[in-house]
Amino acid sequence: MKLKFFPYIAAAVLCLATASCMDDHDEPDTSNLLVTSSTSIGEVNATILDVKEKYCASSTGAGFVRNTSNFYTKVEEDIIIEGVVVANDISGNLYQTLLLRNINDTISADDPAHDQCIVLGVKNTALYPYFAIGQRIKVNLKGLYAGVYSKVPRIGQPTLSSYGNLNLGPMLFENLSTNVELVGTPDTSVPELTPIDLSDSDGDAWLRASANKTYQYTPMLATVRGTIEEVTGSNATALETGEVTGDTESVSANGKKIFAPYELHDDGYGVDRTINLQSNNSSVSLRTSTKIEISYMELPEDVRSYTGMLTYYSNWQVQLRTADDISEN
Repeated sequence: MKLKFFPYIAAAVLCLATASCMDDHDEPDTSNLLVTSSTSIGEVNATILDVKEKYCASSTGAGFVRNTSNFYTKVEEDIIIEGVVVANDISGNLYQTLLLRNINDTISADDPAHDQCIVLGVKNTALYPYFAIGQRIKVNLKGLYAGVYSKVPRIGQPTLSSYGNLNLGPMLFENLSTNVELVGTPDTSVPELTPIDLSDSDGDAWLRASANKTYQYTPMLATVRGTIEEVTGSNATALETGEVTGDTESVSANGKKIFAPYELHDDGYGVDRTINLQSNNSSVSLRTSTKIEISYMELPEDVRSYTGMLTYYSNWQVQLRTADDISEN
């Protein structure tokens, strides 16, 4: 038992014997938070679109192909891109995910290269202390993998799923020290943090256009507006015998439906709700992870705006960053 206290006794003795122990006026040592490279990883030599066109546009020539929606290639050269963190895992809704975005004002706004996003996957349960919203970073892709996971362009490393499938999963946390560099400090005034507005009829038409359902436009930070279809009705049907069929779901203390009741989760431990857009011509899936703060919130019964990471698979899907991404305006 006495051995358990030895480290604390030793620390106390060391502090008394050393003049450099911290007092109330010393700055705390936060160097342990620097998990990225402390030196330059090189100069930016490619755009996010360059990476997407080379590694994400087609499975043809990819190093590994599971299907046309899941493929990737190991990057063998120093390809260095830059982007601003516009979404992280602070709420738990975007697991092991950073969304990077870069706007290049030297390119026409009509050119897809003007505004591009890509997912950087990192294997860690809490990325937000290291990568705040508005933080610009550089990423050297050498030794990492680039491709698509469920059609979404991303950077990471191969991961074996619980089903035995190889997918493009998150990179190892320790690789941040060699492949990622912080650029300056977080700046919440940068244009990259202004979401693309798809909340009106023009936005609805853009979402319906087949030409936009490509690697060039997924992922992105965007806002859509509408009503959630599942707020009314029931997911369970009572037969005349009293037997209940269908999926039942837990509700709030007020008896209202919530975003992501655990009973409705799929294999990815998420729940998809349907946002019927204002023009009523199309819809977007709203995906929420279970057992996080957002999942227990009541579904709004009126028209709301929803901002988050917009991706495309069989349908457009938005994932909120935090509860603040829901607004009445």
